[in-house]
Amino acid sequence: MTRAADPVLILIFRGTHQVLSAEKRLKGGGVPLRLIPVPRSLASDCGLAIRIPFDQRDRARDILSRARLLPRSAHLPRPGGDYDLVPL
Repeated sequence: MTRAADPVLILIFRGTHQVLSAEKRLKGGGVPLRLIPVPRSLASDCGLAIRIPFDQRDRARDILSRARLLPRSAHLPRPGGDYDLVPL
């Protein structure tokens, strides 16, 4: 589990089925994660997002790419509640 001070990445998917499939694949690949509600400023068709430790980014990309489950977007939280769009 990550501490609040550890950098995290928020993964946004196209729908509930995709986010749940991605969760299963990432867990199976040993990536620590948490399902979270999509932050309001990152509105999505799906109400769920996946939060992973930033240092797991490469591993998550490899797992999701092989499963053809790459997220629609990935975001790095900034102080103050904003998010930066970043490549996964």
